Amino acid sequence: MSDEGRVGVTPGSGGVPSARPLAVDVFDTMPVATGLLATDGSIVHANVVLADLLGTEPEELVGRNVLDLVDPPDRAPLAEQVELLVSGRRNAVECLLRATPSALHDLSWSVRANLTSAYGPGGVIAGLVLLVFDLGPVDAPPSLPAGLAEVLEEGSDFLITAGPDGRVTYGNRSAREQLGVRPNDESSLLEDVLEPPSQALYRDVVDPQVRRDGHWQGELTLRTRSGDSLSVSARVVAHGPASATTASGGPRSVSLFARDITELKAAEKKLRQLATHDYLTGLPNRLLLYDRLEHALHRFSRHGTAVVLMFCDLDGFKPVNDRYGHHVGDGVLTEVADRIHSVVRDTDTAARLGGDEFGVLVEGVDDRSTLDVVAERLIAAIARPIRVNGTSVQIGVSIGIAVASERTSQADALVAAADSAMYRAKAAGRGRYVYWDPDADDSGSRTAAPGPAPDAG
Repeated sequence: MSDEGRVGVTPGSGGVPSARPLAVDVFDTMPVATGLLATDGSIVHANVVLADLLGTEPEELVGRNVLDLVDPPDRAPLAEQVELLVSGRRNAVECLLRATPSALHDLSWSVRANLTSAYGPGGVIAGLVLLVFDLGPVDAPPSLPAGLAEVLEEGSDFLITAGPDGRVTYGNRSAREQLGVRPNDESSLLEDVLEPPSQALYRDVVDPQVRRDGHWQGELTLRTRSGDSLSVSARVVAHGPASATTASGGPRSVSLFARDITELKAAEKKLRQLATHDYLTGLPNRLLLYDRLEHALHRFSRHGTAVVLMFCDLDGFKPVNDRYGHHVGDGVLTEVADRIHSVVRDTDTAARLGGDEFGVLVEGVDDRSTLDVVAERLIAAIARPIRVNGTSVQIGVSIGIAVASERTSQADALVAAADSAMYRAKAAGRGRYVYWDPDADDSGSRTAAPGPAPDAG
């Protein structure tokens, strides 16, 4: 080791502890890992227990500096503490030594050690005594304050602890009863409580982060003992210091804390539904249609994927609404939504834009004959009589069709084009569809299965 970070205070004669052979014999027979150090931090004697704990022989430790036995980031702080010891300004310090027990050659972790001053004749500090009192890794969480263990055991949240091989070593009551974990059962693994997607997430994301940072937090899906899926907010933490790892680089044990958020997820889903779907018909609303339209136009710009928007405005709806009331009008809109949805493909988006306006986003089709068929089916389906609460009414629809091009590669431009074509269909007699023509060529007008031409709407 270089001189940087070494302890250089050496009061007394030579800085070596004054230890009679009898004292050395006592140290050698102690069941506790013990070492005698000079005031510069170098080891002058180590008993067999300490050597075995550090994975070497006593003779190989002699002459090594205690700073060599700690992780590099800890060397400078420990050097400062040892200087305080040998100067008499401190009585004891604690540190972590890298340990590799000979019985487990392939494992490595840190053990807690204590350094105290050793006094020679006349009360002069002659060296240091090293005692290692934490002889093994922590395989389970540290002992808990009185009462806290009972709280964790009886809590409604899930607490599961697993060893380095993934086998469950502890599960509180909720985990045992709801998830079916079996602590200390050879076949009970932590991954058993995870649904397949969360198992993959654990392997690819959670485990690497826990190895690196010691913790991870996010959402997982657990599998209950009855086979149901359970959404949880989870936190996974590693036990012990960062260096307390197995040969594979993982923590010696981890704990999974999880809280059931099924109701919260359901509420979030409902809020998203309300924000992106029409409350009356259940169809996507204008906001969601625009979002999907922008994504579709992005694919059009990059890959040339065809994008078509059909703007549908009902013919004769306002007189029906005025004559029979909103309860009938709402029933008509709901039925129209169902009929539109029955005509278009599952990959298309049928949306209610507001009032009696609907939109249909078609992607991947720009063949006019195919689009003609879709428009004709929409007109025919909506023109059929609609019966609501014993009242039979009949309406129609005018459709404007706009195909994405360089001039309509933005959502607002494509919507405006389809809307313009729809008004041309209205002006041409309603109950028909018209393709958008930038030159306003009326030859683009087509009529199919026109419904009645009421006075307004």
